[in-house]
Amino acid sequence: MFASEIKQLNESLVNDPEWHKLNNPNSRWSKDELFCNYHGLGNKQKGVLGEYFTEKYMRETRGSVVEPPKHSDHDRIIDGYKTEIKFSLAVSDSKKDVIVCDKFMINHVACKKDWDRLIFVGINPDPSWTNVQTKKDTLHSRIRAYYMNKEDFVNHLEKDGTTVFKHQQSGEKAENDDYMCTNFSAFIELDFVKEISEW
Repeated sequence: MFASEIKQLNESLVNDPEWHKLNNPNSRWSKDELFCNYHGLGNKQKGVLGEYFTEKYMRETRGSVVEPPKHSDHDRIIDGYKTEIKFSLAVSDSKKDVIVCDKFMINHVACKKDWDRLIFVGINPDPSWTNVQTKKDTLHSRIRAYYMNKEDFVNHLEKDGTTVFKHQQSGEKAENDDYMCTNFSAFIELDFVKEISEW
């Protein structure tokens, strides 16, 4: 291609809304001041960002003392508890091209790692956006934050099996100690899962 044709193509794509939609890892979040770039991050970066957000949240809204971890089995020490942090933005339904409020994923929860408490923080979009799906008669909250104690989680797996938490990836066959939860409403109904206000 000649330089003039390349320049013309470049100008065409720069002004093409479909190109911007395809080039954005998740354009549904593009209006969000804090998380517009989240889906373009690698998994490690997403984890680091979620940990930092949770650290700031616990310090600034709960008045917690947050310290670095002792080792890699947990993410922070919060108020003396070795704390594992899990973080998720509300999941999108790509077929409907919407973000579904209060639909989150909790990944890589392990029984054999050294943690006392796990904090889950889920972020919902602004409900006024046109691309947001909310449940009727549900109070919308930007931040959904809950915690559980490791002992309760382990007892739950031993007693109730994996009804809310499922083995991650090859999981059960590989005897993997990694669990995930895709049913947020069932997760918060577990009797040992508490709102962060009860921390």
